[in-house]
Amino acid sequence: MNLEIDMKRSIVTISDNDTVSVPANVQMRDFEIAELFEVMIPTIRSNIRAILKTNIVMADCTNGATLVGCNVVPDYHGLDMVVALAFWIQSAQAEVFRRWIMRKMMQGNTQPIYIGINEMKAKDNFCN
Repeated sequence: MNLEIDMKRSIVTISDNDTVSVPANVQMRDFEIAELFEVMIPTIRSNIRAILKTNIVMADCTNGATLVGCNVVPDYHGLDMVVALAFWIQSAQAEVFRRWIMRKMMQGNTQPIYIGINEMKAKDNFCN
């Protein structure tokens, strides 16, 4: 494990009173996401593979990756994958996170939010 990566990365947390904390640079391992949503690690891994197959979230392998069969799976996942997993997984903690996402999207927004294709393709160094 690269110590430099661990020092710079941050994880999403949900407190006992359902307070969600999302830091600026979210980089989480699969077991940390499993702990966040209170599900088993295989549940997270299978859903990550399914999401990567659909290209809903692109794999970012800049911080390391693991070869699983014929597929390359990133060792660390960003906020985009955590959000996607929250909508794929059925657990009480995933529901708390989904409600937090929806509240954040609706806070103070009276105008529509537009995201162009250029913002979606802004990341470099994807592995396919």
